[in-house]
Amino acid sequence: MMNTIMVVFSATSISEKIARFAIQRAEEEKARLILLDVRDQDISRKVGQMAGDIGFMGDKMIEELQHEIKAERGRLIEKALKSIEDQARERKIETETLVLKGPSADEILRIAKDKGVSCLIVQKRVSGTDMEAPFKVINLTP
Repeated sequence: MMNTIMVVFSATSISEKIARFAIQRAEEEKARLILLDVRDQDISRKVGQMAGDIGFMGDKMIEELQHEIKAERGRLIEKALKSIEDQARERKIETETLVLKGPSADEILRIAKDKGVSCLIVQKRVSGTDMEAPFKVINLTP
């Protein structure tokens, strides 16, 4: 049975280090690669709320700002994921991209189980040092 590696992203900024590591590991193990984009549905609302709290924007302007943030964030993520897919496919790695709306550890684990994932690579919120990897590797047992 072919190994499956799933990379979990949850930020607009997707680290090149994670992408390179995941592609290299998938290539070495001749594994499938799943890119899971976990989107925080409330991010644009939270930013709009902060701007509204400042008090210089009206409701209509805040609503437009929220819409623009959501759309732009989506475009940035899709561009980054497409770049990773292209790099993986150039190396003949079978690749699939999934989107999960809302951070949910239970959902991530359900998807991992359903897809037969043997290894999770998860993005850290903060790396301790420049020498530390911006991700954590979790090997799953069958």
